[in-house]
Amino acid sequence: MNRRLTFLVAAFEAALAAAIGIGIVLAPLTVIWLIENDPSIDWLVAFRTSADLWLLAHGTRLVVPASTFAGAELPLYIVSLIPLGYTALIAFMAFRIGRRLTAASELWPGISAVVTVYGAVSLFVSTAAADPAIYPVNWQGTFFPPTLFAFFAILGGLFGRRSPLAEGLPEPFERRWLRSWWLTQYDRMHWALRALLVPALRTGTAIVATLFTISAAAVGLLLAVNWIQVIRLYEALQVSFLGGTAVTVGQLALLPNLIIYGVGWLLGPGFQIGAGSLISPIGTAVGPLPSIPLIAVLPIGQLELGMMVLVIPVTTAFIITVLAKKFSDEIRFEFASSLNAALAVAFSVAAVVSIEVLALAVLASGSAGPGRLEIVGLNPVSVAAAAFIITVLAAFLGAFFSAKPESPDNPIGKRG
Repeated sequence: MNRRLTFLVAAFEAALAAAIGIGIVLAPLTVIWLIENDPSIDWLVAFRTSADLWLLAHGTRLVVPASTFAGAELPLYIVSLIPLGYTALIAFMAFRIGRRLTAASELWPGISAVVTVYGAVSLFVSTAAADPAIYPVNWQGTFFPPTLFAFFAILGGLFGRRSPLAEGLPEPFERRWLRSWWLTQYDRMHWALRALLVPALRTGTAIVATLFTISAAAVGLLLAVNWIQVIRLYEALQVSFLGGTAVTVGQLALLPNLIIYGVGWLLGPGFQIGAGSLISPIGTAVGPLPSIPLIAVLPIGQLELGMMVLVIPVTTAFIITVLAKKFSDEIRFEFASSLNAALAVAFSVAAVVSIEVLALAVLASGSAGPGRLEIVGLNPVSVAAAAFIITVLAAFLGAFFSAKPESPDNPIGKRG
């Protein structure tokens, strides 16, 4: 594709992705508005709600001014809790667009189109969604969506597998330049950093992904066990079938957040659903909780095993570090002693795990309402610190099996 065609194709796909992103919420709300229509409610309410949620999924904060509700005075508060399920869908669409751009000789015309079109949609949506009752922070609503969408489109274009349409065509200039630049930088790295970089990233990411999977399995199991309580909470909402469907879609958007909270629970510090609450392996202290069915999966109550749950992340980190032996050839060659290799592996893997857990905790946490609900989620620093301590101990032991030098080398000569 030439530059003009690349720009036009990317512009169309960005507009389509924005329409799908907004429409996935607007469509069911429109159906509800049509079938269960209250003459006093305008369709624009459904549109503004969809727009607000779309902006929230991109990280835009929503401001709710001080008001009176059911005779109670509510102060101004900000909603910042990102529905990560919704965000993941948007990121996936952006990544796919980036992959399809690999059929072009250059990526920059397509990325420029993505930023232009998505930015224009964001400006329109953030302006149209403004309402005295709730409104987005305007500059965030304008700049956050195109920034996030372009970020994942660039990732897809630079690192994604090439589109089948690109078979037999030369790679885009940007991919070739990045590969050349990275190989040059990799060759210039200190021998220890070069030996540790790939194994640490692979092992640390595998540990986080496994903990995420274990947490997801636990959430699914708790939903299956507590299905009666889930049904009772649905009944307590007193909504119609369409209303219940809308509630379910909203909970699916928040499900990744809950799974990340589960990772914090497995690591020990636990998480909060409201200020002053704590849900952890040691026990649970909660106040009034919102009446949504997903609350039924919370592990509320005193656990007999308590902190024995830490065996799960410790074992996970140990096993994955041992299994990383096939990625540790350079470590076994470069390091002269088992102790030095084990320490280097343990601290590098633990650093990767703690950074990734910290990022997930920041993304999954935020404010969901007034008062005590202004604090929902994880304490990023506490969870990252727990992840580092657990991983460094387990990876240190596992590295004696996976990174033990097979034939001692003289790394001092390599430092020059």
